[in-house]
Amino acid sequence: MHVPNHLISPEVAIIGGVAAVALIGVAIAKVKRTGIGDKLPLAGVMGAFVFAAQMLNFGKWLGFLTLSGVLILQSLLFADGGVMALGWNILNMAAIGSLVVYPLIFEPIVRHNHSAGRVLTAGLSASFGAVVLGAIAVVAEAALSGTALPTAEFMGYMLPTHALIGLGEGVITGAILALVARTDPALLDCNKHSAKALKTGLQRSIAAFAISALVIGGGLSLIASERPDGLEWSIEQSTDKGEIALAEPIHQSADALQASLAVAPDYEGDYTGLIATAGILLLAWVGSGKKKSKE
Repeated sequence: MHVPNHLISPEVAIIGGVAAVALIGVAIAKVKRTGIGDKLPLAGVMGAFVFAAQMLNFGKWLGFLTLSGVLILQSLLFADGGVMALGWNILNMAAIGSLVVYPLIFEPIVRHNHSAGRVLTAGLSASFGAVVLGAIAVVAEAALSGTALPTAEFMGYMLPTHALIGLGEGVITGAILALVARTDPALLDCNKHSAKALKTGLQRSIAAFAISALVIGGGLSLIASERPDGLEWSIEQSTDKGEIALAEPIHQSADALQASLAVAPDYEGDYTGLIATAGILLLAWVGSGKKKSKE
């Protein structure tokens, strides 16, 4: 659901950019104030996992920063999501999921009871809500930008398509959380478990997610990364030629900038996913090493 440059007007892009930068600043301040400790490696690995899984097109402040980093990387290095629309992509996916849906849906369902069944329900519901709310936000942003897309028809394609995507992502997310609840419950409720149990759970989860990210990025993405996502398909269905009317010089300049920066536009190349995922894992490892040396 990465919004392209031509779907957003310059004025709307500025609003989204300012809001996203402000939220990132707040998130950095809160993470520094609370401290991230041993969670930094897991956050980095989760970033790689999310990056790899998103190519298939099919968590609070630290989660927001992790997702924002993934979206920035996708936009600048892979031209996945317009650089003009980067602020809104961060708001639509990182902010809605981590700062809205997590506290309003996930936390009330769990209520400090991290049983497998409860976290499965919470994960499914939160993922579904995040995707559907993000889809509604995209339609609203396109309407505010004055695109040629008929709002009602666009919404008619976006909602059912992303409801299915949200359901699929919800099942996967809920299943992963349920597995964590059974194998490493300390990760879900740090207050009820010892520091030793938490450290052991972190180590196991880091290894599991790292391996999963490499498998997805290097294997499954080969057959799925070039397929249109739900947003692209909805745009195609809502217009005669699958094109968007907004094509001002600034949009062309934004496209040219991304073309000059992108190392593999639209993840072209058979091993782009594997290389990029391995790169993110390396950065996470280096970053966690520096953090530990400072401590």
